Amino acid sequence: MTLMVADEATFRQLSAAYASFVWSPDQHSEYLDVHDDAIEKSRRDGAVVLVGRFEHADFVDFCAEAGLAPDSAASRSAYAVRAGASAEVKEWDGSARDLLLSASLLDSVGTRAEEAIAAAQQVVEELTDLMLSAPPGPGSVTVTVSAPGDEVTTVLFPWELAGDEMQVSRPFELLFTAVAAGVVNGGGLIVRIRTGVDLRGGVAQTRVLGWRLGDHDAAEISDAELFNAFCTDATTGDLLPPEYGTVYGRGA
Repeated sequence: MTLMVADEATFRQLSAAYASFVWSPDQHSEYLDVHDDAIEKSRRDGAVVLVGRFEHADFVDFCAEAGLAPDSAASRSAYAVRAGASAEVKEWDGSARDLLLSASLLDSVGTRAEEAIAAAQQVVEELTDLMLSAPPGPGSVTVTVSAPGDEVTTVLFPWELAGDEMQVSRPFELLFTAVAAGVVNGGGLIVRIRTGVDLRGGVAQTRVLGWRLGDHDAAEISDAELFNAFCTDATTGDLLPPEYGTVYGRGA
């Protein structure tokens, strides 16, 4: 059972407030690396990995109600045990970073989660059909999610189809959450799949498909728009040659 400190700001708070929290304020990345290693070791040993987010405000309330000192590793362990008996933790087959990214994206969905989940369900079902019907080989989905200001979160979800088996390196829940966040906050989705055509030089032809996300909906991007997006210089507006072996859209 592991509770992760999700964001760097909270991590810095804990480091500054509690002498028993042995990490320095600038070690959040190293902290995630250590937990990723521990999670992976537990998984290799056959253990079921349960993870959740360490919520600082909830931890403080828990300590006050239980009469525990917050600046104590034992108190944090007791809080983790309490969380482990609740719905706040889940079995997770990805990395700690993927868990935190998924949680952050879910937070951005806000109060309209039911609508977002319904829209995301339709998109992910279509994506899954595309993945499973593609010729054997690798493919990828890239989801971009808009954030306040000019910030954009990008989630890459690679997969490989071997026979009837789809092999993924990241949890499907992360893909679903990214799409849900995109239909709420705006964004886009690009899919690359093989066409089954081998070109000269041993290059496997790839098809690129795209969707706009936003307003609790997803709209497929036309072949012409995709071509213009990938084959136009963003600075000068000049046309660029298409990537060899790439088909833009559902056309031939």
